[in-house]
Amino acid sequence: MGDALATAERERSLRGPVLWGLSLLLAILVACAHQPVRPPSPAAAEASLRPVSWKELGRIEDDLGFEGFSEACRASLAYFRKIPPSTPVSYGGVKTTAKEMTEGVEGLLAVSEDSRLSASEKVRRIQKGSLLFKSSGSDGAGAVLFTGYYEPWLEGRRTRDERFKVPVYRRPEDMLAVDLSLFPAAKSQAKLVGREKGGQVVPYFSRGEIASGALDGKGFELLWLEDPVDLFFLQVQGSGRVTLEDGSQVRLQYHAQNGLPYRSLGKVLIERGVLPPDQVSMQAIRKYFQDHPEQLALLNENASYTFFRLETEGPFGNIGVALTPGRSIATDAKVFPKGAPALVRTRKPVLNTKGEITGWELFSRFVFNQDTGGAITGSGRADLFWGGGPFSEAAAGRMKEPGELYFLLPKASGTS
Repeated sequence: MGDALATAERERSLRGPVLWGLSLLLAILVACAHQPVRPPSPAAAEASLRPVSWKELGRIEDDLGFEGFSEACRASLAYFRKIPPSTPVSYGGVKTTAKEMTEGVEGLLAVSEDSRLSASEKVRRIQKGSLLFKSSGSDGAGAVLFTGYYEPWLEGRRTRDERFKVPVYRRPEDMLAVDLSLFPAAKSQAKLVGREKGGQVVPYFSRGEIASGALDGKGFELLWLEDPVDLFFLQVQGSGRVTLEDGSQVRLQYHAQNGLPYRSLGKVLIERGVLPPDQVSMQAIRKYFQDHPEQLALLNENASYTFFRLETEGPFGNIGVALTPGRSIATDAKVFPKGAPALVRTRKPVLNTKGEITGWELFSRFVFNQDTGGAITGSGRADLFWGGGPFSEAAAGRMKEPGELYFLLPKASGTS
């Protein structure tokens, strides 16, 4: 999928990215744990986007030369085609429908797959056939913090052994979801998670309680991992790929969360004086626990806990389609149009073969809004999905850059 840690991590998870938090530098680990989203706030949605002219942006290029664009385009098309055609789609104060979005995105796909067009010609066709809207950002003037998330690649086992002792749990059968909006006396729209105890609903087990064995022996284990830190970051990212003992691979996908508030691990380590604010990253946190395994109990400072399900494909975003590396973004689903095409302008890390940053470079890229996360809140946050593997982990774990976010409203008549 930083407060990066502090912000995204999951402050995403219900995560909540509380994003710009203490320091912009703290926003690095945003992972996109996918969970149900509250109904959109009309006021927030109205203020989130404003129409602008393409001329304001100057020259635009797609830094990937449209690689992967068609794949992401088809994913959003699948989303728009499966919802009722009359479903409203809002770009700030401008309204359209799922039917019109389907026709417009079909036009983008046609441009993308036209082999006669150069990359620059495709950009011009897209500009000509799309209205442009700019995110108001965190400051009302367009400032957006971009972080990155990824799909962890891990090793695991189907059964516990002396090396693989860390369970990955499915959604427990004793976990209750309580929708207070169904109880008039509550006068609340909140949705709570808990369990039954002595005839009452009480909060579900915390991360610390689960780590201490609260779910042992109940048969909720899906797989077993070696490292509790790997599990923690798997939960932050919301999905992952696990190679098993026979060489086969399975995918883990976010399924549920225990309903307890998320506390940024990065912030915890800063408060303890372990890491300075300007050095918080996923890589720095990993190294700290490698060097200080006796401090693993600090993971439990974050009471939030994620449960998974097994998938054969994915990872999937909040609109139910597979994410495309480099082309899918996660934003606040309460304020931005789901599945919509967008344009990002920010900086990306340049990495060497060792995964070390050798520099940063400006880039612009067409993407699709196909995911969300509890920590990705408001108009000033966006999370870029990098894909899976070591390079994606290195890039996503270090990305916390200011930039601009634009949404495209493709004309239903297509881009010609």
